[in-house]
Amino acid sequence: MRLPARYIALAATVILQLAVALSLVTYTVRVKSDAQKNARVIAIACRAYDPYSPFKGRYVHLSFDISTAFPIAAEEGTAAMVNAILTEQGDSRQSQTLSAYCRVEPESSADDALWTVTAFRRALPKDDGNVYLQTKITVSPYTDSLSPAFNFHEYYMQEDYARFVDKIQWNDFNELSPVLSLYVDKKGRCVQKGLTVIDSGKRISIEEYCRRKINGEKP
Repeated sequence: MRLPARYIALAATVILQLAVALSLVTYTVRVKSDAQKNARVIAIACRAYDPYSPFKGRYVHLSFDISTAFPIAAEEGTAAMVNAILTEQGDSRQSQTLSAYCRVEPESSADDALWTVTAFRRALPKDDGNVYLQTKITVSPYTDSLSPAFNFHEYYMQEDYARFVDKIQWNDFNELSPVLSLYVDKKGRCVQKGLTVIDSGKRISIEEYCRRKINGEKP
């Protein structure tokens, strides 16, 4: 006996939803595993996103030092990428936002070195030994710099910690020298490892910082 078409369609929809859910569940594990295997765990400096409303709900809304403008002419490959995009547009040159990859490198050889943007590429280079992050950039014929926009700017916390952080003034939060650590896989996909701050000269997780302050503990 053949099943009605509507039941077949319903079964297909359920299977698809389960597949999507399974993919989302395993995404973090896959990215983290690839990052650890290939030593792609990086740390970037961050700040409160908005000086008037830096926090929202159960997450900290962050901006990143590496999102500041990168001079197009600072790196030959980046300049070539931008020129190719503008040439494609011909005479009707307009600002265009597109997906790209930014190359990041540590600022020093120290184990706790922060990472910074050193170049942009439209396509992900294969096996060149560098670390790339997926990003969005706006290319315009009227600017001489690029600024990446990332999708990992929301750092979620448990509710009581989020409420505590919500009460911190944005400038006080920034004085804690916050740093976001990321797992980065070979495709430039990122998973947050943790947000840390400096308390009494030592770098600790934001969760540990909140716990100490809420409980009145000394470092």
